[in-house]
Amino acid sequence: IAMPQPDPQAEKRERERMSLLDVMEMATRFFQDQLQSPTGAKARAYLRDRGLTARTIENFRLGYALDSRNALKEFLAGKGVAKEQIEACGLVRHGEGIAVSYDYFRDRIMFPILSSRDKVIAFGGRAMAPDAPAKYMNSPDTELFHKGNVLYNHARARQSAQVAGRQAGRSEPGDVIAVEGYMDVIALHQAGVENAVAPLGTALTENQ
Repeated sequence: IAMPQPDPQAEKRERERMSLLDVMEMATRFFQDQLQSPTGAKARAYLRDRGLTARTIENFRLGYALDSRNALKEFLAGKGVAKEQIEACGLVRHGEGIAVSYDYFRDRIMFPILSSRDKVIAFGGRAMAPDAPAKYMNSPDTELFHKGNVLYNHARARQSAQVAGRQAGRSEPGDVIAVEGYMDVIALHQAGVENAVAPLGTALTENQ
């Protein structure tokens, strides 16, 4: 069998994807740290009022985006992340009509969205301000993230369904439950139902 020839462009794109995943991981840790800081007290109180335990918050890596135009951007820049990478991850608003880019998520509880390989590829943000134009907001489409192809909690739910199928003595996986949003998935998981997924604010697509 003839071995496929190396594709330099494909290899370059894969290196760039891996680099963007590193940036998303840094952003996730930043949001997690902010949730546990004094400025995250209001967000922590909201999650506590919704019945989430500290363990659940840690398991789903929930975080908080500060009410700031530059907090995340400056943090990443201070870690040596290039402006182009921050923009490619969808972490700032930029482009025509925007003289200086600014943080995409501000004053929001942050829900990391993971790929089927358990890598953070996007975020959902729940507004803390009652008068925010959008209660929930997702990352824009990027090289890593295409909303219509992704389900929240996909990797964990798939693993749970596979275990359930094996325990039932079947060759195919068990069922997966589709619910409306992030908090529904998390509440079910905390109650012991680990095979729930959610579309990202849209109707279910064929790919999902």
